[in-house]
Amino acid sequence: MITDEMKLEEEWATLEFADVELQDARLNRRCQELASALGQQPTVYINQACADWADTKAAYRFFGNTRKVMPARIRAPHQQRTVERMQSHQLVLAVQDATFFNYTHHPRTSGLGEIGTKTQQQRGFGLHSTLVVTPAGVPLGILTQRYFSRPIGEPAHALAELRRQPIEAKESYHWLEAFEQSLGLAPAGVELVTVCDRDADLYEMFILAEEKRAGLVIRAAADRSLIEKEVGKLRAKVRQQPLAGLLTLQISANSQRPARQTTVSVRFTAVTFKPPWRPNQKKLPPVTLTAIWVHEEQPPVDSDDPIEWLLLTNTSVQNFGAAERVVGWYSCRWQIELYHKLLKSCTTILP
Repeated sequence: MITDEMKLEEEWATLEFADVELQDARLNRRCQELASALGQQPTVYINQACADWADTKAAYRFFGNTRKVMPARIRAPHQQRTVERMQSHQLVLAVQDATFFNYTHHPRTSGLGEIGTKTQQQRGFGLHSTLVVTPAGVPLGILTQRYFSRPIGEPAHALAELRRQPIEAKESYHWLEAFEQSLGLAPAGVELVTVCDRDADLYEMFILAEEKRAGLVIRAAADRSLIEKEVGKLRAKVRQQPLAGLLTLQISANSQRPARQTTVSVRFTAVTFKPPWRPNQKKLPPVTLTAIWVHEEQPPVDSDDPIEWLLLTNTSVQNFGAAERVVGWYSCRWQIELYHKLLKSCTTILP
């Protein structure tokens, strides 16, 4: 039975992929038809989503056409629609994150790399995405996306050597690359603030944001050294600040905790980082940001995972209201976690 929801999915797919260009009119039509069929039933296998065996074979021929059917070409019309939707907003959030797909159970698939720990001996690939959302958390679409794989059986000395390489040679460069690509795609007159978790706590991200005069919110991972002599470390300084105010947050569930509402304290202060050493590079400049400490001082009795976010931002934070706004932006980061979770639950992505 065709439901109203399925009709909406079909209409969305038709509009979203209307301008797809795969250098073949037949492939363009097939892409639109597949987007419609798989969009209506994203959790079923390809043969179940297709109308009959002929359509199923056509779908596999489509995915097997590596010469013309490329991820970037399929994604291009959606990316353009995303940019168009951004034009209706004064400010949007570009939320970045990476996830990994486990294809260990597909041993004949080529091009897979290591994922997980070495003892797990898992094989798969990574996906780095930038999801655009409004400050209220409404998704507008995917702006950038990159697949990548890690080498298999890399010896310890090779990993040590990689650490001495410039950031362009490292996997962490994906964060800077997506940051710069997002800024290049943002429509004129639309302020874009990039929001990332701890994996993006890279000094080069702060420098790039300063050079591009672009908004950035990152959850701190490292307890960085400060220029100030009286307080040598980031965490020590921000914890010494007076209480700015209290916030009520709705915390999403994850594998370690259930969803809950909680009250957190907020403290903030300006910090100037001492530049880290980098091999074979000129000396990096100091960077001044605002650090915002969000702390759940009275977590539930049965919880051993209190909320504690140390956020770094180059946006202006002069009062509690501005700090509250940045915390709200970071809270929207959960949307990309949800996107990746849903993407991996869709069995149609399997070959």
